[in-house]
Amino acid sequence: MITLVGNFKGGTGKSTVAFNLAIWLATQGKNTAAVDLDPQGSLTDVMYVREEMEYAPIVPVFQELSKKTGKEWDEVIVDVGTADLPAMEKALSIAGRVVVPVAPSQADVWSTQRFMDLIRKNCKEGTIVTGLINRADTHPKVTETEEAMEALSMISGLNMQKAYLYQRTAYRRAFSEGLAVFEMMPANKAAGEVWRLSRSLFVTGPAKKKKKNRTKSKK
Repeated sequence: MITLVGNFKGGTGKSTVAFNLAIWLATQGKNTAAVDLDPQGSLTDVMYVREEMEYAPIVPVFQELSKKTGKEWDEVIVDVGTADLPAMEKALSIAGRVVVPVAPSQADVWSTQRFMDLIRKNCKEGTIVTGLINRADTHPKVTETEEAMEALSMISGLNMQKAYLYQRTAYRRAFSEGLAVFEMMPANKAAGEVWRLSRSLFVTGPAKKKKKNRTKSKK
């Protein structure tokens, strides 16, 4: 299935989400590819670092997407930015699933409402659309996250994940090293968050999070 990770607003962490999902799927034995349609190229860069460091599994990354791409792989994760709107519309038209990372702010809620209009216009019937609070505040007294969740839950057609991805340094550190957070820091809270999200989206893999060490592929 083709899974598109996107939103109109920048700074939602979509490249980090796309990368962690792609690596998680590959570790579960899925024949997985990534497609980077964002001109910033963050997903391409992190996959290059991963390959240079010889971490396994390797997920190939492409800069074009077609219906044929989805047939060649078990799972395809697409990172798409708003700079190329025609590419985004094309990707939406063939995606089977759309994951919408949203930072907990009113501006991000407004942006998501507009992105949902684009989804309704371009996605085929039956496309799974899932919203995700990303970079949630870890302080229990901060109310913006719950307020954003309440507002997003009212958007028609957007099915919100109950669990959040929180604002944690672990995501940035692992990403810069070309590693999924559950590879670099298997005992970190962030690793558990990614496992819960991945299992909820793809309904596959073992029931409990495995502790994994960094591994290098054999040449």
